[in-house]
Amino acid sequence: MRLKIRREKIFFALTWLRWVLAFIVAVSLALDRRNIALFIFILTALVGFFETFTARRYPSQMRSIIDVFADKILVNLTAMALAFKGIIPFWAALVILGRDMLTIIGGIILLYKGLRKEFKPTVLGKISYFFQLMALLHTMITFQIDWYLMYAALALTIASGIYALVKSEFRLARRKTELDEFRISKLLKFADLFTLLNAALGIVSIVFSINNNFDYAAYTLIIAVVFDYLDGKIAKTMQQQSVFGKELDSLADTVSFGVAPAIFGFSLMQFSSKISQPQIMFGVIAFTIFIFCGILRLARYNIMDFKGSFRGMPITLNGIIIPLAYFLGTPIKFYPYVYLVLGILMVSSLRIKKLP
Repeated sequence: MRLKIRREKIFFALTWLRWVLAFIVAVSLALDRRNIALFIFILTALVGFFETFTARRYPSQMRSIIDVFADKILVNLTAMALAFKGIIPFWAALVILGRDMLTIIGGIILLYKGLRKEFKPTVLGKISYFFQLMALLHTMITFQIDWYLMYAALALTIASGIYALVKSEFRLARRKTELDEFRISKLLKFADLFTLLNAALGIVSIVFSINNNFDYAAYTLIIAVVFDYLDGKIAKTMQQQSVFGKELDSLADTVSFGVAPAIFGFSLMQFSSKISQPQIMFGVIAFTIFIFCGILRLARYNIMDFKGSFRGMPITLNGIIIPLAYFLGTPIKFYPYVYLVLGILMVSSLRIKKLP
């Protein structure tokens, strides 16, 4: 097996994943699935915290912009969903949205014009974001507002907005950046359309799981496996393999075979009347470990070139094993153990030969 570690590339799949997860949080809240929304909200915030360390080591113009977009989307979609449910007042959500529109509009202009600017959040902006997370997290847990936290978050939000008008959050990039080469029209190939369908099927499976339509959710995961196989086969046949395609494929796989199976298992445990609260809590831990193992495998896959075989169980197999376990009638109480085993296999050094 030929192995090469690529340290010069900057990867954005985890950042794009946070965008997807933010929308899942909003959908879960809209459908009154508070526990799922809370689980994904915490997971998304933790992934964002983890990414701050990689961002410092590998500075990137593109990442600096889409990273802050991911933060803003998480906070604003959650706040608006809670407002529409009547849990927090609309004026509180609009204060957060209004301040963040300054940053979002500025970032969109930079992406559109391709200007060599990087986003550098102010210290006050980081503090306000933390208080926003804490205020929303408390509200999602208790469905009651801690006004001390909320007023602190809103005051810091307004203060950071005023400060951003004085000191811009965007600075000149002194080097050539990846935005100079980033054009979707040039990067997107025919094979990537199958990758996007894979991701779409993963999201559809999540919606089915949230609505307790477990048969449809399981069938959708299996269909996603087919599209995942087809995108690689078509890319190889048409010689359309690229770094962008690999990134997109990793993102789609994480959604369809990482996040979707975890929500499938979590929803099953919540739906069952035979599962106790301690078992559900253990399941949350197991599903969280499962997702992080999938993310770690994504990171390893993205920085290494494997020829002829995989290192660790391919995450795609989750789209076969978990539906199979469901259709075979595996007792729900065993699901956390199944997910833990699958997580360990994904990050193991097991070598599996690639399909032709």
